[in-house]
Amino acid sequence: METCSKMSGIMKELAMMCFRDTRALPSSEAVHTALLLANVAWNRALGQDIPDYENVLMEFTRSNPKLWSELRPGNTESLIEMMSQAKEERYPNDRRVVVICGMREGNVRVEWCDEKDYPEASKLASQRMAALYAHSNVPLKRSKKTKKK
Repeated sequence: METCSKMSGIMKELAMMCFRDTRALPSSEAVHTALLLANVAWNRALGQDIPDYENVLMEFTRSNPKLWSELRPGNTESLIEMMSQAKEERYPNDRRVVVICGMREGNVRVEWCDEKDYPEASKLASQRMAALYAHSNVPLKRSKKTKKK
């Protein structure tokens, strides 16, 4: 696959692997969980990790404890491993690193950067997210696409 594929489409493709029934309409929390796990899987396949993603998962679970019944059986690590393998098989030469991935206005939104820019981009994204959600109990789910290739 080409590196020019839209990251939003790729993340949606990977996230769909998490659902028990891909034809059923999932809850918002299940969608956000699947996208977060796809983000973690993609970056791990590149040797990057997302610290503290479990805290975000806990927020989604608090909001909808039944979200796990919408996802495939197993633990988060098995889902992440499945998607990491899919990334390696389908997009072995794609070295873009996902900084933020989520839903906004019904669309998958992804911010990504080149591998060499990831440490700084990750730091800036963390600062921006902290500022956006500093006084809110809303789970971290905002994102927007900022770079196309």
